[in-house]
Amino acid sequence: MVNPTPEQVDAIATYGDGTDLVLQAGAGCGKSSTLKMIAKADPRASMLYVAYNKSIATDAARSFPANASCSTAHSLAFRAVGKEYAHRLSGPRQTAYKAAQLLGISNIIGPGIPRITGDLGDVVAMPSKRIMRYALETITNWCYSADDVIQSRHIPRKPNLKLPATIAQIAELVLPVARAAWRDLRKTDGVLKFAHDHYLKMWQLGGPTLAADVVLLDEAQDTNDVVAAVIQGQEHAQRIVVGDSAQQIYEWRGANDALAKFEAAGAQVRTLSQSFRFGPAIAEAANAWLHVVGTDLRLKGFEQVDSCLGELADPDAVLCRTNGGAMEVVMDALSRSVKVALVGGGAEMKRLAEAAATLQAGGETDHPELMAFATWDQVRQYADEEADGADLRVLVRLVDDHGPSVIIAATEQLVSEDRARLVVSTAHKAKGREWPRVRIHTDFRAPSPDPSTGLLTVRREEARLAYVAVTRARQVLDDRALAWVDDVKAVAA
Repeated sequence: MVNPTPEQVDAIATYGDGTDLVLQAGAGCGKSSTLKMIAKADPRASMLYVAYNKSIATDAARSFPANASCSTAHSLAFRAVGKEYAHRLSGPRQTAYKAAQLLGISNIIGPGIPRITGDLGDVVAMPSKRIMRYALETITNWCYSADDVIQSRHIPRKPNLKLPATIAQIAELVLPVARAAWRDLRKTDGVLKFAHDHYLKMWQLGGPTLAADVVLLDEAQDTNDVVAAVIQGQEHAQRIVVGDSAQQIYEWRGANDALAKFEAAGAQVRTLSQSFRFGPAIAEAANAWLHVVGTDLRLKGFEQVDSCLGELADPDAVLCRTNGGAMEVVMDALSRSVKVALVGGGAEMKRLAEAAATLQAGGETDHPELMAFATWDQVRQYADEEADGADLRVLVRLVDDHGPSVIIAATEQLVSEDRARLVVSTAHKAKGREWPRVRIHTDFRAPSPDPSTGLLTVRREEARLAYVAVTRARQVLDDRALAWVDDVKAVAA
């Protein structure tokens, strides 16, 4: 057995006090091993480890002691509620157009095609399939929340459709449809496509009690409010929430920092700062971003690991800020006959390229990223002129330079990671992963200086994403694309 570090000893002792515990664990700092030590330290207590995903729960079940059961929140919810809807989970794929037909959307919003005024003053048609797409995404956002009822704040914000006045128009059309759709989803014989998040929400609304003396919540910094609410409701149990607030990178899809919630509620806080993943050189690069993020956490590199910063011509992995940047790297690798894998697969990029092709041909698309645009020229203009369009710029350039068909063909040439010479990933999808040699792609661009002060200001969510990216490397990190960190003078919320 590996001897615990002083920080781990302190965490185990704090658990022994019987109070709720927040464990801030930096990248590669042994949070899983610490939780196992806590479980082994008190074999008479029944413990429930709630993991971020199924693979983590499965791995944990092999190594946690017998007094700890390991599960995901979805698995717990399925056993309690979801099993009644199992037959609906296996249903076929369903387009928004088909869902609108099945729900009878025209009976809810009336005949004809409604129109709204977009953020830029342009008239945007809202056919039934677009309203249905909005309604289904609204339900998804609500299912991630702890809210009891569906409200306008759950409506997704799309390019060119984000301003309050625009959202108010959308809400009049979407909310009645979303509420009707939820009534259908609650039925065991409903007609709409049923998803795992639906029974998870039903479970949370029922106020479940978990059969455990101690509940351990992993990756708490990116826990959806629906799960956090369940854990907060377990007042009969001691709760230990573990994660790294500096790695909170899924706020954009409804996740919040449960660590902060439990700390605000009076839980004791302990820190794990000794990283076992990389040595001092990479720890120093990570600490530069932790300074920007604004946390007190600073990582200590593992002296036994020989790591360094330097230029990498042949990395094991390239990490990108955007899907477009990832596809840019993939296409370059394929042009050099390099076998390349894309974490998460190419389906998402293929759908984007297909949506671009539809717009170029004069058609309409309900793809979430492009549904607010009537033409490809509008996408170009938005990407060029709007600050929020930055994420689309690489995609626009790829489509204009190569054409959608070339991008689609590239997604079909990807190989599995075990066959790849190069792995490409967005930083979001790289979370929880690590590689020996990592290069950060150039789409991690420096922000423009603040026009009023001239200072280089970065959004905190971008700083957290950069921190996640640089901490994926074990041996060599090529972070030249992030050299501008030394010029950051301010952080925006």
